[in-house]
Amino acid sequence: MANTKQHTSSSSALSRLVYGGNSKHQEPWQRGRRGSLCSKKDVQQAQELLDDSVLVGKKRWATDGERAFSGKQDGHGKWHGYPVGWLEVPTELRNKWQDAGRVKRRSIEQHWHHHGK
Repeated sequence: MANTKQHTSSSSALSRLVYGGNSKHQEPWQRGRRGSLCSKKDVQQAQELLDDSVLVGKKRWATDGERAFSGKQDGHGKWHGYPVGWLEVPTELRNKWQDAGRVKRRSIEQHWHHHGK
């Protein structure tokens, strides 16, 4: 990925990163909308992933050590994230995390195309 700027979250930037889940994942669940409900634990994990995420272009990327996650800003200053296949993660970042031991090759292969659970 040539000429891609990568920024990690700093302690001053952390206070500005706020996870805001999509309403289709919150109570009361809206009939006919796609998306599963997120528990308070899911929202807490999402904020932790966001706090530890890396900005590449306009998206943020994170890993829980197994799966990859991508996040977009919602236009109101909050971030919404979702699991993605490792195929979608920028190559330089994926390699950096693998070299640093943050994710194993087996996990990348297992979740290459689909995020899975």
